[in-house]
Amino acid sequence: MTAGGLLGEEHHITVVDQADASYLCGANPLLVVGKRPREGVTRSFSTLAEHGVELVRDEILAIDLDARRVQTTRRDLPFDYLVVALGAVYDWGAVPGSADAGSFYDHAHSVALREAVGRFEGGTVVVAVSGVPYKCPPAPLEAALILEWHFRQRGVPAEIHLCIPEPAPLAVAGPETAKRMADLLVSRGVVLHTQATVTSLDDSGRRVHLSDGSTLDADLSIVVPVHRAPAVVVEADLTMGMPWVPVDPQTLETRAAPGVFAVGDVNSIPIGGERALPKAGVFASAQGRLVAEVIASRILGTSPPAPYDGAGSCFLHLSGEEVAEVGGVFLAPGGPQVGLGDPRPASFKVRWEADWQRFEV
Repeated sequence: MTAGGLLGEEHHITVVDQADASYLCGANPLLVVGKRPREGVTRSFSTLAEHGVELVRDEILAIDLDARRVQTTRRDLPFDYLVVALGAVYDWGAVPGSADAGSFYDHAHSVALREAVGRFEGGTVVVAVSGVPYKCPPAPLEAALILEWHFRQRGVPAEIHLCIPEPAPLAVAGPETAKRMADLLVSRGVVLHTQATVTSLDDSGRRVHLSDGSTLDADLSIVVPVHRAPAVVVEADLTMGMPWVPVDPQTLETRAAPGVFAVGDVNSIPIGGERALPKAGVFASAQGRLVAEVIASRILGTSPPAPYDGAGSCFLHLSGEEVAEVGGVFLAPGGPQVGLGDPRPASFKVRWEADWQRFEV
């Protein structure tokens, strides 16, 4: 059986990816402070074969919506249905000087930052976001809290500055939750800069210039890079002149072509006003399951699944020892219904990571 048992063996499913495993980006802040292995938290794609899914390890060169073919470096793959899950790419050159800063937004940068954090002997740390949208809006908050906890445990004096583009941390969750988060950051000594993104760095990353006109001197600078849609997606006109792929919010089908879906960070789903659903792995997972059900229902002629509701939550580390769950229903009638839970032992996140590695979440 294929597609989680939704379709029979007469249907062929192919997954194209350059890698043979994926990294859990949500574990990177802990990897940076030595609380996760240098190899990261990963899961192998080899288990796909057990479900009758073919894995093609290759680079996608082009998507032809008219011919309904995907071109890789070695093959042309025709499709009846296509699910685009190419995520967001990082534009490290968009912020001048960012190459001299650290980051935790991919595995390689996280390993390098781990070395810098290990050598850090005290001073000012700046965690700065380059712009919106960016994956997992709680992540910079979590990184600041974990670093504060880590340096305090080591007895290393550190003043941590957190620069975010939003008017408040977790602003999408409403003023009460945003105030709770801001109060927590301030109580831990984190200096919060809102509506401020990093525009450039100089002096080998030791001077951080912000969009509000201010400048911070940093002994350690950490940047969340600019996110963009992959070039192959833009060239296929899946974005239709927009920054990200517009989709039907109920089915995740693209506006560009029927039977072509976009899930995860590559798409854009409005949640009211000028806001869009945050980019986060928990949403990508739920969207992937929904699209599988939509496609199966069309092939089999059965009733379609319930519309996508934008539900999702994740664990935000308050330290290396405590986590809180943040999330809710982002496409609820009347607007997002999102909140921040009470602190819980970090073991809850550890169990969630184990479930993720087994493809159970």
